[in-house]
Amino acid sequence: MNDSLVIREFLQTLLSRKGDQGAFLDNEQLIAGGRLQSIDTLEVVLFLEEKYGIDFAENGFDQNEVGSIDNILALISRR
Repeated sequence: MNDSLVIREFLQTLLSRKGDQGAFLDNEQLIAGGRLQSIDTLEVVLFLEEKYGIDFAENGFDQNEVGSIDNILALISRR
């Protein structure tokens, strides 16, 4: 399974736990748009650390980097 699909499935799971079954685009800002909250951001960070080995403690954290599928894919490719 490619990274885009893995990330989409993870984000869909987070949204569905909140009762949000709506579709979203790869470039949709889920956090800034209010569909995901700060606790969800933490789950995204933990997921990326575990799945992709991204060390946010070492590299710093910018909420915008994890706000959409496109941004997450760009983050993965840079690290």
